[in-house]
Amino acid sequence: MLEKGKISGYQMALLLYPTVLATGFLALPTITAQYARNDFWMTGILSSLSGIITVYAASRLHQLYPNETIIQHSERIAGVLPGKILSILFFFYMIEGTGSIIRQYAEFVNGSFLFKTPIILIISSMVLLTCFAVRGGLEIMARCAVIFTPFFILSLFFLLLLFPDLDIKNVFPTLNHGIIPVLQGTIAPQAWNSEMFFMTFFLPCLNNPEKGKKWGIISLCAIVISMTYVNLITLFLLGPDIGNKIYPILIAFRYISIANFIENLDSLLLAMWVVGNFIKISVFFYVAVLTFAETLKLSDYRPVVFPLGILAIILSLWDIPSFSALSTYLMLAVPFEAFIALNLIPILLLFINRLRKKNR
Repeated sequence: MLEKGKISGYQMALLLYPTVLATGFLALPTITAQYARNDFWMTGILSSLSGIITVYAASRLHQLYPNETIIQHSERIAGVLPGKILSILFFFYMIEGTGSIIRQYAEFVNGSFLFKTPIILIISSMVLLTCFAVRGGLEIMARCAVIFTPFFILSLFFLLLLFPDLDIKNVFPTLNHGIIPVLQGTIAPQAWNSEMFFMTFFLPCLNNPEKGKKWGIISLCAIVISMTYVNLITLFLLGPDIGNKIYPILIAFRYISIANFIENLDSLLLAMWVVGNFIKISVFFYVAVLTFAETLKLSDYRPVVFPLGILAIILSLWDIPSFSALSTYLMLAVPFEAFIALNLIPILLLFINRLRKKNR
């Protein structure tokens, strides 16, 4: 294990929470509402199944091979050559995912707030900050999460100021179009919940590894509750046509006005977006760097942080040419990629490990 730092289960939970929801709050209501309409609030609850499976797979692999990440024990389970192939594919998924998240972050900031700022400047500043955090190690990232994640969560309570404007009747009629549209809308949240699998890179570094599964479940429960809460608030405020709006939660924050005194809280959403995505990008980039270093059997991952940071910037600009392409990518490609990398591969490794034990 290249990472020598130690964190607690509580810190791991604070790292995982914004890793799933930093982009989920903005993207998922629109994506899920296009399928499930006014029933899209159910998708967050149903998608928890994917998160439970992911947490179980990560915990089980850690029990079988403690002090190792999935990159290290994939070679022991599947063999050297298949394990290397899986590691290389996982690295490409992680570095491409890092680039897409950076681009999503920059598109929101540039399109909603900093209109005249070059997008390359927004991307580069965030990547530079992320590189410093990742180079500092997991302990530095965990301390950042302890500071920033509570502010990320606290800002959600400002949505309660919309209570006088909410119309609970928007939730009806329930399941008017059947359960199939709801299941279709659940596909995207399942991809986001699958990111809980990154805990496999944190479990070997826990001070109390036996509590890793417990804190993973706690983080998942907080994610499901928060996503359902935001879905219901935006549904009660904006009605069932949320699928036609780009950023429903941004509209909700801009709608807040108390006695013409408390208003223009979209700047609060921007702050929430920046700190949440800083944690999310740091986790994605950290996993990508660690995967690269362990695949090549490097003695230290820190020398490759800044070169891979440049690669992430290039991918964020080259891989996604426009905002419309980004929307299509999030709706169609991300669920498929996440299912393979974060659900199918771990379950396949557990299955192969079980077969090898039976043969022995």
